[in-house]
Amino acid sequence: MVRELAAEADNVGAEFWALGGETRMVDGVRCVRNRSVPLVGDCNFVSGLIGEDPAELARTLAKASEWIRSPRVRVCVGPDTAAPTEAALLLAGWRAAGPRLDLVLTGACPRPESPGAAIRPATTEADWRRIAAMFRLDHEEEDRKDGRRPRTRGETEQAILARRMKTPDVRYWIAWDGGAPAGFFSSWPRDGGTAMVEDLFVHPAHRGRGIAGALLHHAVTDARSQGAEAVLIRADADDWPKDFYHRRGFRPVAAPRCYSPPAGHQAGAARGG
Repeated sequence: MVRELAAEADNVGAEFWALGGETRMVDGVRCVRNRSVPLVGDCNFVSGLIGEDPAELARTLAKASEWIRSPRVRVCVGPDTAAPTEAALLLAGWRAAGPRLDLVLTGACPRPESPGAAIRPATTEADWRRIAAMFRLDHEEEDRKDGRRPRTRGETEQAILARRMKTPDVRYWIAWDGGAPAGFFSSWPRDGGTAMVEDLFVHPAHRGRGIAGALLHHAVTDARSQGAEAVLIRADADDWPKDFYHRRGFRPVAAPRCYSPPAGHQAGAARGG
């Protein structure tokens, strides 16, 4: 059962990030690109990698990179990726990022203890400006925590555009606290058994008031109202939200990883093995 949930979560995650972009099969692997947001690695990736021969793998990745043409192209490794395939990827110089956690909720999502925030759909340009301002705060917080180069405003703008391109399939929600935008979240009911929720953020000035729990409950309820059964969420393995989700019934089922290109990799430059 857990293995089936892990495989389903891997597929749902890839489908979610493919929304708004293009998908093509290259040498039997799924390649996704979104030319409107080339700086968003989540939207420009290869998944379902197969093969154990390093030279053959390099040729496949060269062809995939030629089609995707993103400086942030990624290779996503899931529970069905064979160990020799991942070893060949490492031999080719692709660099692993820290693992994420796939957590799946199959039971009820507990109601928030303090559901004081009003949660409304993001439907207007003004709503998206509010989300953009909070998204920028989120990027700044993440970059400080990780000690990495701050992302530019252009990178944040592309990240927001990537989300907007997923609508109306994906629904975005804003939490209002005392008349001010206090946080946001999204839900993708999806046609099928497993839905996905993503991008939970609460403004620093409004934390500790139960808003995150209210947003989570609302997004899960929305997905379930459209016929979803299980609900997937992803979290960084070294960040606090994983525990927040787990306490609310989400069960860890997999630890997918992403690989970034080797040093000197050029987007779109086909190179043989």
